[in-house]
Amino acid sequence: MRRVQFRYMSTASECLFSLINGDDIFTTFATMSDVNSVMWWYSRIYLYFFVSLFIYVILSVFISVIMDTYETLKVTD
Repeated sequence: MRRVQFRYMSTASECLFSLINGDDIFTTFATMSDVNSVMWWYSRIYLYFFVSLFIYVILSVFISVIMDTYETLKVTD
């Protein structure tokens, strides 16, 4: 029995992308209307870009906080 998320290559990539991010983005993609193909592509590109950018920004801030704390503790010793 095939799952809906993995029936087509596009839905499989959306499902895997949401699993990597730990969020349920697949339902967001599934609820978007695909009547207009331009809007369909724009919504996919926008959401992929937003999520990727958000993850990289948060990861960079997290690493900078850890490095700053490490440098502060290193100087005080």
